[in-house]
Amino acid sequence: MYTNLDIVFLGGLFPKEKEDEILGNSIGGIQNAANNLQWELVMGLNSNLEKPVKIINSLYIGSFPKRYKKIVIDTYNFSNYTDNRDNINVGFLNITGIKNISRYITLKPYLKDWALSTSNKKKIIIAYAMTSTFTHLLEYVKKVNSDVITCLVVPDLPQYMNLSGNRNYIYNNLKKVELKLINRNMEYIDCYVLLTNYMRQALNINVPSVVVEGISTNIFDKVDYIPQKEGIKTVLYSGGLNEKYGVVDLVKAFEKLPANNYRLIICGSGEAEEVIRRACKRDKRIIFKGLLKRDEVLQLQKSSTILVNPRPNNEEYTKYSFPSKIMEYMSSGTPVIAFMLDGMPKEYGDYIYPIIEGKDGLFLTLDKTLSKSEKELYEKGSKAKEFVLSQKNNVKQVEKILNMINKL
Repeated sequence: MYTNLDIVFLGGLFPKEKEDEILGNSIGGIQNAANNLQWELVMGLNSNLEKPVKIINSLYIGSFPKRYKKIVIDTYNFSNYTDNRDNINVGFLNITGIKNISRYITLKPYLKDWALSTSNKKKIIIAYAMTSTFTHLLEYVKKVNSDVITCLVVPDLPQYMNLSGNRNYIYNNLKKVELKLINRNMEYIDCYVLLTNYMRQALNINVPSVVVEGISTNIFDKVDYIPQKEGIKTVLYSGGLNEKYGVVDLVKAFEKLPANNYRLIICGSGEAEEVIRRACKRDKRIIFKGLLKRDEVLQLQKSSTILVNPRPNNEEYTKYSFPSKIMEYMSSGTPVIAFMLDGMPKEYGDYIYPIIEGKDGLFLTLDKTLSKSEKELYEKGSKAKEFVLSQKNNVKQVEKILNMINKL
């Protein structure tokens, strides 16, 4: 238990009491993975600290009008799994081109008040994630009070945050500007939380850092198991529907499977939706559920025969990525098939069914895994669940972060 730390978590998570409203106002996908990881970090901090961490929040949502229905985001207090409502969600103008400037301006006073407040404890700010708005705010805090320790959580390198095929000339040039701003701000960051070892070299980090590839979740203990119809075997993919994530390859591989009792369920949103809808018309075994609430996705994950992450290991960005869905999948107790990405520690290969390399690797792995006995599949899933819940839980992962910070 750490008693000498005064920590603020600067994030973009979804307050629990506002989740339905955020989902209702969102157009297309929302950042579920980022939201879940942030809450696991917060819960890990709460478990390691004397009292709940203070959250200063600015929602990670899409911009009006294409990706969110509201122009003005409100400022309000919210709870943090406790009765304490000192956490603040700071509002901003949610308009493309203005949004990030507005977020920066509205967050500054709250961070300044905290940074200058009297405390006999070591002041730390932990920010999620590597965006120019937040790195600029870390610079601001450091200039307000040079004694504050600044820590940045880097779940993705900024140049790989958008892997869709919708990037254009304007987007690419704005991204270059953002990268220059981030690089300038990095001199004000005292330490980093990374998801893979390769990130250290890519970011040219010369200050302390710790690798926390993800955090498991025990939420599945509260999720109901829905038995499948007798004889039916279900493959599930949940997440972003971008072609680079391998979801189109998954559909093609599944269509080659001959068994009529197999089902492929896909849920999520993204550029590949139309391809998936056409596949559903060709093959009635393929079921597209679109964007679902988190509890519905968790129920599907717990109740399926196998879970699949078809993201191929064929591009540079896989060195800098540990897919959050791998950790969530493994936490469910349902066996997982996935490519062993460069950014994944080798130990994970013992707990999943690695996809066979080669042209038909995904098809062959699906075919081989679905033919295994229920007993073997159950044991594989249970082994993976026990591993991540015991070794990668929020208490242990956040303890690594606090140990690093405490030495500064």
